[in-house]
Amino acid sequence: MMEQFLALAKSARGASAVALIQDVLSHPSIYVFGEFLEFPAFNELRQTDHAPHHDLLMIFAYGTYTTYKDRQAQLPALKPEQLLKLRFLTIASLAAQTKQIPYADLLRELDLSSIRDLEDLIIQSVYSDVVRGKLDQKRSLFDVEYAIGRDIQTDTADRLINTLSAWSRQCEAALESTSVIMTQANTTRAAYMAAKKTHEGKVGTLATSLLSTALHEAGTIHEPGSTMPVLGSDSFNNVQPTAKRQKMKMSFPATS
Repeated sequence: MMEQFLALAKSARGASAVALIQDVLSHPSIYVFGEFLEFPAFNELRQTDHAPHHDLLMIFAYGTYTTYKDRQAQLPALKPEQLLKLRFLTIASLAAQTKQIPYADLLRELDLSSIRDLEDLIIQSVYSDVVRGKLDQKRSLFDVEYAIGRDIQTDTADRLINTLSAWSRQCEAALESTSVIMTQANTTRAAYMAAKKTHEGKVGTLATSLLSTALHEAGTIHEPGSTMPVLGSDSFNNVQPTAKRQKMKMSFPATS
C-alpha cells in the first residue's frame, strides 16, 4: 500500500496532494511519512493556502499529540482514525526514550484522564504492532519491549551520527584499555607461574635434604638408585645372632 501512495504522490498537486495527505494519515498501516515530504509537490504546499496540511503531515512524521494540541487552532481537525494513529505514534516516541513509561506521563502526553482509557489505547497500539510490552498495573507503568521506528529529521540525524561517533570512539578507547589490562595480566601471570615453579623446586630440594638427614640420624642410609636400605655396622649384632653362637661353640676344646 505504501508503494501505491508513493506512486500517486509523484503526480499529486494542490488539492489532490491535500487529499492524498488525508488518505495517508488515515490509513491504518502507514506510520512513516518522511518519503512523502521529499516530493516537491508536498513542499510546495507550504507556499499556498494548503500549508496547514503540510504542517499536519510534518507532525505525523516527527511530532506527537502534544505538538498537535499546541497548534490545534492553526491545523486541520483530526479524523477519529487520525487521532488514534497520532496517539499511537506518541506512545512509540515515548517508548524510544525509556523502556518503562509511567502512566502519569502517558496520560499527560495523550491528553487522557482515565486509566481505563489509557490501558485500552495501549492494548490497541499493541494489536496494531506499533509497540509491544506489558501493562504493570501494580507500578502504574507500561513496560516496553519493542516500538516501531519513526521518521528522523535531518538535524536529528546529524545529532544521532555525532552521538554514535562519540560512542564508537569510547568503545575503541575501552577496547584499547582492555587490551593493555589483559597484557599486564598475562605478564603478571607468567611471572607468578615462574616464581611458583622456582618455589616448588626449592621446596622439593629442601624436602629431599630433610629426608636424607632424617634417614642418617635413624641409622639407615638410602643410596641413590637402590630399592633396599643398606644396614650399618651397628646393626650386625642384631641381624647375625646365629653366626655368633656358632663361633663361640667352635672355641671350646674337644673332650676325651
